Amino acid sequence: MEITVENAIIVLKKYLKKTNKEKFKHSVRVSKVCEILAKKWNVPVEDAKIAGLLHDIGKSFSKQEILKLCLEHNITIYDFELLENVKALHGRISSLLFKKEFDNTNLERLNYIAKAIDAHVSGNSNMSDLDKIVFIADNVEPKKDDSMMLPLIQFGEINNINECVKIIIERKIKRAKKSKRVHNPLLDNTLESIEER
Repeated sequence: MEITVENAIIVLKKYLKKTNKEKFKHSVRVSKVCEILAKKWNVPVEDAKIAGLLHDIGKSFSKQEILKLCLEHNITIYDFELLENVKALHGRISSLLFKKEFDNTNLERLNYIAKAIDAHVSGNSNMSDLDKIVFIADNVEPKKDDSMMLPLIQFGEINNINECVKIIIERKIKRAKKSKRVHNPLLDNTLESIEER
């Protein structure tokens, strides 16, 4: 299947329309925010919209199915994911599904979008601007905890993409501590790499 927004909508419906209508709506909102941010930070808009649409398709699987897919495809599983939050693997599963659904005639583009889908959960130490946009959009879409940041980004109060990622990670860690939950330790690595830039 060719990598287009229209085909991404078909794939989104395949995985989320029947199983999780709220995640379906969330993915559409994330894609719209990705479009806004891609225009702001000069990233290919279609790629951002596609990554936003498909970032959560891995959430259509149970914890057991996610672990099975990880084992079958040699996907790295960190202790936190295995012991605390298996669903944190959904970014890697969504990336895998994206690669399976779309043809690889343009392997560079396929991997570029797949990496952004993968990185939306906790980032990584080498985030592209597309990775950052999907990470940000997932956290600032209108129904999320950090939604109040979206107008600040849109209207120029927060212009630096790295600063945006940093603020979101710090808020995620603070919320986890406040509710006495373990935060994803991969966020610490991403925060460290963002602060070095």
